[in-house]
Amino acid sequence: MQPVDLVIVLVTMVVVIIGVTALFAFLGRVPYVPTPGSTARAMVTLARLKGNEKVFDLGAGNGRILIEAKRMHPSLDATGIEFSPTVWLLGIVTILLSGQRVAFFRRDARKIDLRDADAIFLYLSPHLMAQLEDKFDQELRPGTVVISHAFRFPRRQPVEVTKVQRWNGLKTILRYEW
Repeated sequence: MQPVDLVIVLVTMVVVIIGVTALFAFLGRVPYVPTPGSTARAMVTLARLKGNEKVFDLGAGNGRILIEAKRMHPSLDATGIEFSPTVWLLGIVTILLSGQRVAFFRRDARKIDLRDADAIFLYLSPHLMAQLEDKFDQELRPGTVVISHAFRFPRRQPVEVTKVQRWNGLKTILRYEW
């Protein structure tokens, strides 16, 4: 294979990966925007985990929040849910490289059974937040903690709001309790 052929193959692969990711972002109405490390740490801290909980990250992206949660609390039972296949694959690789034990599934977050969740992490669009609020009202046990990066539920008030300083301004993290 000639070097020019290799470049064509690599460029084609990148275009296909970007196209698939864009298609799933369009269909799912959620683009892939990774949570910065400092924000992930602040989200885990705000959850006030003890270390033996069952935690979920819906729209888990690259798995960063769950990796951070497992580093801070190694005994957690951590599960990530990601819809986009290319982002899910990125998450699998990131989790493997981290050395943390995190279950990571390519599924629709709206169809996951969350009745045994103690804490849930979210960085999702307002559209999905509204859909999940109804699901949470039906499934979550009283006292389940939900931590959201940036976006609010339409009908529920957070019990606590904190800000994280980033290079591009303050980022809002919201704590809800069901």
